[in-house]
Amino acid sequence: MRLLTAVVVAVVAVTALLSPAAGAAARGPSQTVCVNTPIPTGWVVTWYGDWYICGQPGTIYYNAKIIQDIRDTRSGGTVVGCINPPPPAGFYATALHYTDSCNPSTSPNRVLNNQQTLTNLNGMPSGRTLVICGYQPAPPGWTVLAVVQAYQCVYARGGGIGDNAVSIRKL
Repeated sequence: MRLLTAVVVAVVAVTALLSPAAGAAARGPSQTVCVNTPIPTGWVVTWYGDWYICGQPGTIYYNAKIIQDIRDTRSGGTVVGCINPPPPAGFYATALHYTDSCNPSTSPNRVLNNQQTLTNLNGMPSGRTLVICGYQPAPPGWTVLAVVQAYQCVYARGGGIGDNAVSIRKL
């Protein structure tokens, strides 16, 4: 039993070091959980993979994920997480990326960006401007300045830019 515990602790430590969030600023705690575990409010997924605690690895889908608590992210601060599921309230994507860490399947098609840089808009000062990814209305307390083409917001890898973001200003 001790050997199994030591192996699990080592796997979690290594995957945390290799996850995309490892280079990000310090955040709240993270946990490795089985893929079907609901994500608590204020947390994001930062990694998908196999973990023997969650069952036999080797199917076409990974059976585990690392989730990160981002509720203490300062106003205007950023975090990196997988695109699915949607971010917590007040966090908006300001860039999209691709990483193998955010593939829930062991057979990714690598066509779409699957990771996002999220910016915490909660508590930001009036007059602040920002570009958020997606053609969408302004968040509460913000106004749209313009629909824009933003290279950092391209969803399809290698696809055209087009109008894929909005420039917003805090009221």
